[in-house]
Amino acid sequence: MSLALLPLLLAAALAPSLASASPALDNGDELLMLGRFHGWMAAHGRSYATEEEKLLRFEIYRSNMEFIAAANRDSRMRYRLGETPFTDLTHDEFMAMYGGNGGDPSEKEEMMITTHAGPVHEGGVHRSDLQLAAVDEEEPPRRPNPTTLLPPSVDWRAEGVVTPVGFNGWCSSCWAFVAAATIESAQAISTGDPPPVLSEQQLVDCDTLDKGCGGGWMDTAFKWVIQNGGITSAAAYPYTDRNGTCQEGKPAEVTLSGYKRLPRGDEAAIMEAVARQPVAVAFDHNDPCFQHYIDGVYDGKCFASGVYVGGACGTNQTHGLALVGYGTMPGGTKYWIGKNSWSARWGDNGFVYVLRDSPPLGLCGLAVRPSFPII
Repeated sequence: MSLALLPLLLAAALAPSLASASPALDNGDELLMLGRFHGWMAAHGRSYATEEEKLLRFEIYRSNMEFIAAANRDSRMRYRLGETPFTDLTHDEFMAMYGGNGGDPSEKEEMMITTHAGPVHEGGVHRSDLQLAAVDEEEPPRRPNPTTLLPPSVDWRAEGVVTPVGFNGWCSSCWAFVAAATIESAQAISTGDPPPVLSEQQLVDCDTLDKGCGGGWMDTAFKWVIQNGGITSAAAYPYTDRNGTCQEGKPAEVTLSGYKRLPRGDEAAIMEAVARQPVAVAFDHNDPCFQHYIDGVYDGKCFASGVYVGGACGTNQTHGLALVGYGTMPGGTKYWIGKNSWSARWGDNGFVYVLRDSPPLGLCGLAVRPSFPII
Protein backbone atom coordinates (compact mmCIF):
# COMPACT_ATOMS: atom_id res chain seq x y z
CA MET A 1 0.00 0.00 0.00
CA SER A 2 1.28 3.47 -0.86
CA LEU A 3 2.20 5.50 2.22
CA ALA A 4 0.65 8.52 0.51
CA LEU A 5 -2.77 6.88 0.83
CA LEU A 6 -2.62 6.42 4.59
CA PRO A 7 -3.82 9.92 5.60
CA LEU A 8 -6.76 9.62 3.20
CA LEU A 9 -7.72 6.20 4.54
CA LEU A 10 -7.45 7.42 8.14
CA ALA A 11 -9.54 10.44 7.28
CA ALA A 12 -12.22 8.28 5.72
CA ALA A 13 -12.24 5.97 8.73
CA LEU A 14 -12.70 8.80 11.22
CA ALA A 15 -14.91 11.05 9.11
CA PRO A 16 -18.34 9.86 10.43
CA SER A 17 -17.50 10.40 14.12
CA LEU A 18 -15.70 13.67 13.43
CA ALA A 19 -18.52 15.03 11.34
CA SER A 20 -21.06 14.26 14.07
CA ALA A 21 -18.80 15.88 16.68
CA SER A 22 -18.35 19.05 14.61
CA PRO A 23 -21.64 20.02 12.99
CA ALA A 24 -20.37 23.55 12.21
CA LEU A 25 -18.20 22.19 9.37
CA ASP A 26 -19.42 20.22 6.37
CA ASN A 27 -17.81 16.90 5.58
CA GLY A 28 -15.42 18.33 3.02
CA ASP A 29 -14.14 20.99 5.40
CA GLU A 30 -13.83 18.39 8.15
CA LEU A 31 -11.75 16.10 5.95
CA LEU A 32 -9.53 19.00 4.91
CA MET A 33 -8.98 19.97 8.55
CA LEU A 34 -8.31 16.35 9.46
CA GLY A 35 -5.69 16.16 6.71
CA ARG A 36 -4.00 19.23 8.20
CA PHE A 37 -4.16 17.61 11.62
CA HIS A 38 -2.42 14.48 10.33
CA GLY A 39 0.24 16.67 8.74
CA TRP A 40 0.73 18.48 12.05
CA MET A 41 0.96 15.14 13.90
CA ALA A 42 3.64 13.92 11.49
CA ALA A 43 5.62 17.17 11.70
CA HIS A 44 5.64 17.13 15.50
CA GLY A 45 5.98 13.37 16.02
CA ARG A 46 2.66 13.21 17.84
CA SER A 47 0.64 10.02 18.37
CA TYR A 48 -2.25 9.12 20.67
CA ALA A 49 -2.99 5.95 22.61
CA THR A 50 -6.66 5.64 21.61
CA GLU A 51 -9.02 6.80 18.90
CA GLU A 52 -10.98 8.69 21.57
CA GLU A 53 -7.90 10.65 22.59
CA LYS A 54 -7.10 11.38 18.96
CA LEU A 55 -10.64 12.61 18.38
CA LEU A 56 -10.41 14.89 21.42
CA ARG A 57 -7.05 16.28 20.28
CA PHE A 58 -8.41 16.85 16.78
CA GLU A 59 -11.31 18.86 18.18
CA ILE A 60 -8.91 21.02 20.20
CA TYR A 61 -6.60 21.41 17.19
CA ARG A 62 -9.55 22.47 15.01
CA SER A 63 -10.73 25.00 17.60
CA ASN A 64 -7.22 26.44 17.90
CA MET A 65 -6.85 26.67 14.12
CA GLU A 66 -10.12 28.61 13.91
CA PHE A 67 -8.85 30.96 16.64
CA ILE A 68 -5.54 31.37 14.77
CA ALA A 69 -7.24 32.11 11.47
CA ALA A 70 -9.55 34.70 13.04
CA ALA A 71 -6.63 36.46 14.74
CA ASN A 72 -4.55 36.55 11.57
CA ARG A 73 -7.43 38.15 9.65
CA ASP A 74 -7.49 41.10 12.06
CA SER A 75 -5.44 43.99 10.68
CA ARG A 76 -4.67 45.31 14.18
CA MET A 77 -2.39 42.39 15.04
CA ARG A 78 1.34 43.21 14.92
CA TYR A 79 2.25 39.55 14.92
CA ARG A 80 1.02 36.29 13.42
CA LEU A 81 -0.18 33.03 14.90
CA GLY A 82 0.21 29.55 13.49
CA GLU A 83 0.80 25.89 14.23
CA THR A 84 3.19 25.19 17.09
CA PRO A 85 4.00 22.09 19.17
CA PHE A 86 1.03 23.09 21.36
CA THR A 87 -1.80 23.29 18.82
CA ASP A 88 -3.52 20.20 20.24
CA LEU A 89 -3.69 21.69 23.76
CA THR A 90 -6.34 23.95 25.25
CA HIS A 91 -4.92 27.09 26.80
CA ASP A 92 -5.66 25.75 30.29
CA GLU A 93 -3.77 22.54 29.47
CA PHE A 94 -0.90 24.53 27.99
CA MET A 95 -0.56 26.70 31.08
CA ALA A 96 -0.80 23.67 33.38
CA MET A 97 2.02 21.94 31.47
CA TYR A 98 4.21 24.89 30.48
CA GLY A 99 3.10 27.71 32.75
CA GLY A 100 3.50 28.98 36.28
CA ASN A 101 1.55 30.79 38.97
CA GLY A 102 3.74 33.52 40.38
CA GLY A 103 2.27 36.19 42.60
CA ASP A 104 1.89 39.92 42.18
CA PRO A 105 5.37 41.35 41.42
CA SER A 106 4.45 44.58 43.20
CA GLU A 107 4.38 42.71 46.48
CA LYS A 108 7.42 42.58 48.75
CA GLU A 109 7.62 38.79 48.49
CA GLU A 110 9.60 37.53 45.49
CA MET A 111 7.99 35.01 43.15
CA MET A 112 9.43 31.89 41.59
CA ILE A 113 8.82 30.75 38.04
CA THR A 114 6.99 27.59 38.93
CA THR A 115 3.80 25.58 38.94
CA HIS A 116 4.47 23.75 42.20
CA ALA A 117 7.20 25.20 44.40
CA GLY A 118 7.29 28.00 46.94
CA PRO A 119 9.12 31.31 46.65
CA VAL A 120 12.85 31.87 46.51
CA HIS A 121 14.17 35.15 47.84
CA GLU A 122 16.81 37.27 46.20
CA GLY A 123 20.43 36.33 46.64
CA GLY A 124 23.33 37.93 44.85
CA VAL A 125 27.01 37.87 44.09
CA HIS A 126 27.88 41.37 42.98
CA ARG A 127 31.22 42.75 41.84
CA SER A 128 32.24 46.31 42.63
CA ASP A 129 33.92 46.86 39.23
CA LEU A 130 30.79 46.36 37.07
CA GLN A 131 30.30 48.90 34.30
CA LEU A 132 26.55 48.95 34.88
CA ALA A 133 24.65 50.26 37.88
CA ALA A 134 24.58 48.66 41.30
CA VAL A 135 21.92 46.02 41.80
CA ASP A 136 20.23 47.84 44.68
CA GLU A 137 16.73 48.41 43.30
CA GLU A 138 16.11 51.28 45.74
CA GLU A 139 18.69 53.46 44.00
CA PRO A 140 18.26 54.95 40.51
CA PRO A 141 20.59 53.37 37.94
CA ARG A 142 23.82 55.24 37.24
CA ARG A 143 24.71 54.30 33.68
CA PRO A 144 27.97 55.63 32.21
CA ASN A 145 26.63 55.80 28.64
CA PRO A 146 23.22 57.07 27.53
CA THR A 147 21.27 54.65 25.36
CA THR A 148 21.63 57.04 22.43
CA LEU A 149 25.30 55.98 22.24
CA LEU A 150 24.44 52.29 22.04
CA PRO A 151 24.17 50.45 18.72
CA PRO A 152 20.70 50.94 17.22
CA SER A 153 20.38 47.17 16.88
CA VAL A 154 22.11 44.10 18.29
CA ASP A 155 21.63 40.44 17.35
CA TRP A 156 24.02 38.07 19.10
CA ARG A 157 22.82 35.23 16.86
CA ALA A 158 24.60 36.90 13.95
CA GLU A 159 27.82 36.89 15.98
CA GLY A 160 27.71 33.11 16.38
CA VAL A 161 27.46 33.18 20.18
CA VAL A 162 23.91 31.84 20.61
CA THR A 163 23.40 28.06 20.75
CA PRO A 164 20.44 26.31 19.07
CA VAL A 165 17.05 26.51 20.76
CA GLY A 166 16.22 23.56 23.04
CA PHE A 167 12.95 22.22 24.43
CA ASN A 168 12.34 22.05 28.17
CA GLY A 169 9.39 19.67 27.64
CA TRP A 170 6.95 19.01 30.46
CA CYS A 171 9.57 19.89 33.07
CA SER A 172 9.14 23.49 34.29
CA SER A 173 12.82 24.17 33.71
CA CYS A 174 12.71 27.22 31.45
CA TRP A 175 14.76 28.98 34.17
CA ALA A 176 17.57 26.42 33.69
CA PHE A 177 17.48 26.80 29.90
CA VAL A 178 17.66 30.58 30.13
CA ALA A 179 20.47 30.47 32.70
CA ALA A 180 22.45 28.05 30.55
CA ALA A 181 21.81 30.08 27.38
CA THR A 182 23.07 33.33 28.89
CA ILE A 183 26.15 31.64 30.38
CA GLU A 184 26.93 30.00 27.01
CA SER A 185 26.81 33.33 25.21
CA ALA A 186 28.74 35.18 27.91
CA GLN A 187 31.51 32.59 27.70
CA ALA A 188 31.71 32.84 23.91
CA ILE A 189 31.79 36.64 24.00
CA SER A 190 34.48 36.57 26.68
CA THR A 191 36.76 34.04 24.98
CA GLY A 192 36.05 34.54 21.30
CA ASP A 193 35.51 30.79 20.98
CA PRO A 194 32.29 29.10 19.82
CA PRO A 195 29.71 28.90 22.61
CA PRO A 196 29.73 25.75 24.72
CA VAL A 197 26.50 23.77 25.05
CA LEU A 198 25.86 23.56 28.78
CA SER A 199 23.82 21.21 30.93
CA GLU A 200 20.34 22.35 31.91
CA GLN A 201 19.88 18.96 33.56
CA GLN A 202 22.70 19.59 36.02
CA LEU A 203 20.83 22.70 37.16
CA VAL A 204 17.55 20.73 37.40
CA ASP A 205 19.13 17.92 39.44
CA CYS A 206 21.82 19.65 41.47
CA ASP A 207 20.89 23.30 42.00
CA THR A 208 19.69 23.28 45.61
CA LEU A 209 18.71 26.96 45.45
CA ASP A 210 15.95 26.20 42.94
CA LYS A 211 13.32 23.50 42.56
CA GLY A 212 14.20 21.56 39.41
CA CYS A 213 11.06 20.78 37.40
CA GLY A 214 9.14 22.69 40.07
CA GLY A 215 10.60 26.01 38.92
CA GLY A 216 13.39 28.40 39.71
CA TRP A 217 15.09 31.72 39.02
CA MET A 218 17.91 32.48 36.63
CA ASP A 219 19.85 34.63 39.08
CA THR A 220 19.78 31.96 41.79
CA ALA A 221 20.95 29.47 39.15
CA PHE A 222 23.92 31.78 38.51
CA LYS A 223 24.59 31.85 42.24
CA TRP A 224 24.55 28.04 42.39
CA VAL A 225 26.98 27.79 39.47
CA ILE A 226 29.37 30.05 41.37
CA GLN A 227 29.02 28.02 44.57
CA ASN A 228 29.44 24.76 42.63
CA GLY A 229 32.64 25.89 40.94
CA GLY A 230 31.06 25.88 37.47
CA ILE A 231 28.55 24.15 35.21
CA THR A 232 29.25 21.09 33.08
CA SER A 233 28.48 20.40 29.41
CA ALA A 234 25.26 18.95 28.03
CA ALA A 235 27.32 16.11 26.58
CA ALA A 236 28.55 15.18 30.05
CA TYR A 237 25.10 15.60 31.64
CA PRO A 238 22.29 15.28 29.04
CA TYR A 239 18.78 16.63 29.47
CA THR A 240 16.09 14.12 30.52
CA ASP A 241 12.96 16.31 30.91
CA ARG A 242 12.44 15.18 34.53
CA ASN A 243 13.91 15.54 38.00
CA GLY A 244 16.79 13.18 38.69
CA THR A 245 19.42 12.40 41.30
CA CYS A 246 22.36 14.79 41.14
CA GLN A 247 25.37 13.26 39.44
CA GLU A 248 28.37 14.50 41.36
CA GLY A 249 31.86 15.02 40.02
CA LYS A 250 31.06 16.31 36.53
CA PRO A 251 33.84 18.51 35.10
CA ALA A 252 33.17 22.23 34.93
CA GLU A 253 32.88 23.54 31.37
CA VAL A 254 32.35 27.18 32.40
CA THR A 255 32.87 29.04 35.67
CA LEU A 256 31.36 32.35 36.78
CA SER A 257 32.86 35.12 38.88
CA GLY A 258 29.53 36.81 39.61
CA TYR A 259 26.12 37.80 38.36
CA LYS A 260 24.14 41.01 38.12
CA ARG A 261 20.54 41.95 38.91
CA LEU A 262 19.47 45.00 36.89
CA PRO A 263 17.18 47.71 38.33
CA ARG A 264 13.51 46.85 38.31
CA GLY A 265 11.52 48.41 35.46
CA ASP A 266 14.53 49.93 33.67
CA GLU A 267 14.50 48.80 30.04
CA ALA A 268 17.28 51.28 29.23
CA ALA A 269 19.54 49.36 31.63
CA ILE A 270 18.50 46.09 29.98
CA MET A 271 19.34 47.58 26.58
CA GLU A 272 22.82 48.59 27.75
CA ALA A 273 23.38 45.11 29.15
CA VAL A 274 22.11 43.32 26.02
CA ALA A 275 24.49 45.46 23.95
CA ARG A 276 27.26 43.65 25.86
CA GLN A 277 25.78 40.17 26.28
CA PRO A 278 22.43 38.31 26.43
CA VAL A 279 20.27 38.95 29.50
CA ALA A 280 17.89 36.63 31.38
CA VAL A 281 14.35 37.91 31.96
CA ALA A 282 11.12 36.48 33.36
CA PHE A 283 7.65 37.52 32.25
CA ASP A 284 3.96 36.62 32.22
CA HIS A 285 3.08 34.37 29.28
CA ASN A 286 -0.54 33.75 30.29
CA ASP A 287 -1.95 34.87 26.95
CA PRO A 288 -3.68 32.50 24.51
CA CYS A 289 -1.99 34.21 21.57
CA PHE A 290 1.52 33.62 22.91
CA GLN A 291 0.91 29.86 22.80
CA HIS A 292 0.46 30.12 19.02
CA TYR A 293 3.01 32.87 18.17
CA ILE A 294 5.03 32.34 14.98
CA ASP A 295 6.39 35.75 13.90
CA GLY A 296 6.08 39.54 14.16
CA VAL A 297 6.45 41.77 17.23
CA TYR A 298 4.45 40.32 20.13
CA ASP A 299 2.79 43.21 21.97
CA GLY A 300 0.62 41.50 24.60
CA LYS A 301 -2.61 42.17 22.70
CA CYS A 302 -4.86 39.23 21.92
CA PHE A 303 -8.52 38.21 21.70
CA ALA A 304 -10.92 37.47 24.55
CA SER A 305 -14.33 36.09 23.54
CA GLY A 306 -13.72 37.38 20.03
CA VAL A 307 -12.79 40.90 21.18
CA TYR A 308 -9.35 42.38 20.47
CA VAL A 309 -7.95 43.58 23.78
CA GLY A 310 -4.75 44.93 25.24
CA GLY A 311 -3.21 43.65 28.42
CA ALA A 312 -3.73 40.00 27.59
CA CYS A 313 -0.77 39.31 29.88
CA GLY A 314 -0.05 40.66 33.35
CA THR A 315 3.26 41.00 35.18
CA ASN A 316 3.44 37.65 36.99
CA GLN A 317 6.79 35.94 36.52
CA THR A 318 5.72 32.66 34.91
CA HIS A 319 8.25 32.02 32.15
CA GLY A 320 11.82 32.84 31.19
CA LEU A 321 13.52 34.17 28.04
CA ALA A 322 17.10 34.97 27.13
CA LEU A 323 17.19 38.37 25.45
CA VAL A 324 19.78 37.97 22.67
CA GLY A 325 19.29 41.27 20.89
CA TYR A 326 17.13 44.30 20.18
CA GLY A 327 16.20 46.52 17.27
CA THR A 328 13.54 48.61 15.55
CA MET A 329 11.21 47.59 12.75
CA PRO A 330 11.03 49.80 9.61
CA GLY A 331 7.75 51.26 10.89
CA GLY A 332 9.37 52.31 14.17
CA THR A 333 8.25 49.46 16.44
CA LYS A 334 11.00 48.68 18.96
CA TYR A 335 11.58 45.06 19.94
CA TRP A 336 13.62 42.62 21.98
CA ILE A 337 14.78 39.29 20.51
CA GLY A 338 13.97 36.51 22.97
CA LYS A 339 15.39 32.99 22.85
CA ASN A 340 12.73 30.58 24.12
CA SER A 341 12.96 26.93 25.21
CA TRP A 342 9.99 25.45 23.32
CA SER A 343 11.98 24.05 20.37
CA ALA A 344 12.65 25.60 16.96
CA ARG A 345 9.12 24.58 15.91
CA TRP A 346 7.62 27.31 18.09
CA GLY A 347 7.79 30.96 17.14
CA ASP A 348 10.33 32.27 14.66
CA ASN A 349 12.61 29.23 14.68
CA GLY A 350 12.34 29.17 18.46
CA PHE A 351 12.72 32.93 18.96
CA VAL A 352 10.19 35.67 19.69
CA TYR A 353 10.26 39.40 18.95
CA VAL A 354 8.81 41.20 21.99
CA LEU A 355 7.71 44.84 22.14
CA ARG A 356 10.43 47.01 23.72
CA ASP A 357 9.98 50.18 25.81
CA SER A 358 6.70 49.29 27.47
CA PRO A 359 6.64 51.07 30.87
CA PRO A 360 6.46 50.71 33.78
CA LEU A 361 7.68 47.08 34.02
CA GLY A 362 8.29 46.08 30.43
CA LEU A 363 5.87 44.09 28.31
CA CYS A 364 4.29 41.37 30.43
CA GLY A 365 6.67 42.28 33.27
CA LEU A 366 9.92 41.37 31.51
CA ALA A 367 11.73 44.24 33.28
CA VAL A 368 10.76 43.06 36.80
CA ARG A 369 13.78 40.82 37.45
CA PRO A 370 16.42 40.93 34.67
CA SER A 371 19.87 39.51 35.34
CA PHE A 372 23.01 38.31 33.60
CA PRO A 373 26.05 36.16 34.45
CA ILE A 374 29.63 37.44 34.71
CA ILE A 375 32.46 35.30 33.38
